[in-house]
Amino acid sequence: MNTILVTGATGFLGEHVVRHLLSSGAEIRAFVRPTSNTMWLRKNDVHILSGDLNQRVTIERALQGVDLLINVASLGFGHAENIVAASVKAGVSRTVFVSSTSIFSKLQTSSKAKRIQAELIIAESGLDYTIIRPTMIYGSPRDRNIWRLVNYINKWPVVPIIGRGQALQQPVFVGDVAKAIVSSSQCDSSIGKSYDIAGAEPISFLEIINVISVKLDRDVKKFHVPLIMAQCVAFLFGNMGLGITSEQVLRFEEGKTFDIGAAVQDLGYNPLDFEHGLMLELKWLMK
Repeated sequence: MNTILVTGATGFLGEHVVRHLLSSGAEIRAFVRPTSNTMWLRKNDVHILSGDLNQRVTIERALQGVDLLINVASLGFGHAENIVAASVKAGVSRTVFVSSTSIFSKLQTSSKAKRIQAELIIAESGLDYTIIRPTMIYGSPRDRNIWRLVNYINKWPVVPIIGRGQALQQPVFVGDVAKAIVSSSQCDSSIGKSYDIAGAEPISFLEIINVISVKLDRDVKKFHVPLIMAQCVAFLFGNMGLGITSEQVLRFEEGKTFDIGAAVQDLGYNPLDFEHGLMLELKWLMK
């Protein structure tokens, strides 16, 4: 029986990865912060290991006897060197690391730089690795993107649109990302490769608003906010009612579309379109 360690297991994506692994028959371990809520993991017989990604010795201890590491914890905080070094020392035979398509953004942010550096460290480590890069993830009240819009549209009759609202993006359902991660760990042809994981088709922000409004049966009015004005408001007040940062404002006008062909071919990746993914997310409103 294989032993799998998942970092970030109590997070939004990590929880779904663990749920997909539970039927594998492997021993599942979760590396979590001491303050994390691990109740549902314990109920599912997941072995809990507490530690800190800033402390290499705790990672090394958690990796003893592990065959597969799935690192869902963000690479944007600079932990990659510790995780990779601990994996090499422990002799982990297979690794999957979750990065982000945000590394392709034109914006120069500290998290982008750390993720790019992390991918270089992983690629040069000598480990049998796969890198999974999801785009904007949605799928439950724990997502910080579409669920925020759903709540806003469900509450307010007017929606501000930053810029033209025509830039394309490919939000991806959380279950599809989790499946891609697990599939890549079981696929030898994915070793040494990176995969962009996105939704089935590109969709504009305006189209996202329209689809959500129709599904909620809400007649909302839209008004466009010039990009420069939105930047100023976000900078001065830190949010725009939707919790939007100045960095996110700038990304509204960035095209965020990605080629998922490699994932389709190698991993059997078959993502939901946005409308169907949204319907699964909206079921949470009924609970």
